Amino acid sequence: MLFFDGQPPATQKNPSVIKDVTAQNFATDVLDASQNKIVLVDFWAPWCGPCKQLAPVLERAVAEQDGKIILAKINVDENKEIAAQLKVQSIPAVYAFFKGQPVDAFMGVVSEQKLQAFLSRLIAMTNIPEDLNLETTLKQAQEAFDQEDYENASLFFATILKQMPNQENALAGLAHCYLMAGTPEPAEDILKQIPDDMKKTTQADSLINHLSLLKEAEGYIVKDKKDSLEISYQNALKGFLENHAQKTIEELLALVQIDINWQEGLAKTTLLKVFAALGHSHRLTLENRRKLSTIIFS
Repeated sequence: MLFFDGQPPATQKNPSVIKDVTAQNFATDVLDASQNKIVLVDFWAPWCGPCKQLAPVLERAVAEQDGKIILAKINVDENKEIAAQLKVQSIPAVYAFFKGQPVDAFMGVVSEQKLQAFLSRLIAMTNIPEDLNLETTLKQAQEAFDQEDYENASLFFATILKQMPNQENALAGLAHCYLMAGTPEPAEDILKQIPDDMKKTTQADSLINHLSLLKEAEGYIVKDKKDSLEISYQNALKGFLENHAQKTIEELLALVQIDINWQEGLAKTTLLKVFAALGHSHRLTLENRRKLSTIIFS
């Protein structure tokens, strides 16, 4: 709980939605967190009287949003560089971030009524339906995907897209589910719907890596049909094309174990591409990265 000159704020701090932020965690707790929800950044200082007036009103309003909005509190005395970058000239100052960018702001103390109007305008601006917990649904979708439950993952992604048709994380996730079901055509079509500046998310990154590796596998030409390692490598790529990721990984791990330097480390390089295509939190990636490390360092 925060105390201002011995006076406790009117609300308990919920660490999941109200956080103390510094230069060290600004990128994670503000820029990254704002990709899927609104993050309010409250610039304050212990000596600032108006800051003490605004704090309990702000914290209470955020707590009432049921996790739709995060409040990041920044002490300007301890984080002058952040305040300078955003050209904060007086406090209290509250900036609203969405998709990693400041989208609105207000200075000074405002009434609870004006604050509620400010938050309502932000929610309408960012097009997050009030009955959709975007962060939770995306997390559920990713967890299902990582456990190879692509059917339920696609349902979670589709739930988001029914209310937010252009939500880039859900679009990329649904397209990736199509890929895992062995149907690349709709996946490529969906990827085209995502603007280039929105293709930097984890979901889009693994999707792009997956499509790239598919094209690489399709274009691979066997150099020596009598070379047993060459045949094994071809079988690994064939497994990937046929949507048998486990088979591909097993073949590539066996190749690495036999000769890690074969074809200038081609098997290891391709295995890392498979992990990138599945995503770094996927069950097969987590399990088999450990196996790869064991082989390399044994």
